[in-house]
Amino acid sequence: MSYLHREERRETILQAATEVALSAGFAAMTVRRIAAQAGVAAGQVHHHFASSTELKAQAFLRIIQTKLKTADEAQPAGWRDRLLSMLGYQEEAYDPYLRLWREAPLLAEKEPAFKAAYAQSMEIWHGELVRIIREHESTAALADSAENIAWRLIALVCGLDGLLIFELGGMTTATFDAHLEKAIAREFPFIATQTQG
Repeated sequence: MSYLHREERRETILQAATEVALSAGFAAMTVRRIAAQAGVAAGQVHHHFASSTELKAQAFLRIIQTKLKTADEAQPAGWRDRLLSMLGYQEEAYDPYLRLWREAPLLAEKEPAFKAAYAQSMEIWHGELVRIIREHESTAALADSAENIAWRLIALVCGLDGLLIFELGGMTTATFDAHLEKAIAREFPFIATQTQG
């Protein structure tokens, strides 16, 4: 590998870590595998990241930030479609991101550094939802704050996803989407009125 400046090498390693995470999950994110993917010596990984957990945490945050930004930009300009996209509507479009998102709480439970990254990713997601909610011209008519609504929607999506994983309560992708649609209609009555017409 040609000579890279410190920040360039760190970025190369972080990019390799995100690629390994997306292709094979957190368990596959060994220093050796990431170093091979990055084309650097394993010692370079240790030099740039205090631990493999720190590297996993930084890669996870990068992946989540990139996916949220991409989800927002890739959707049609319609407010409702952007909101649904940010909530993971039509889940199949989010693989392998969902696999990592589902693995993350298990790693967060064991590793304090990863727990902080997971919490930060939830805050980022919340912030993006709040931003989208506030962009609608009827936001002033909402019965609650955009912050509270965003947390309720996140809680619903996470809960529904748990039911979907374990196939409880007859949960399928279609029923997941139907529950999400009902929650959005309750939170944003002006949408239900607009879409029925």
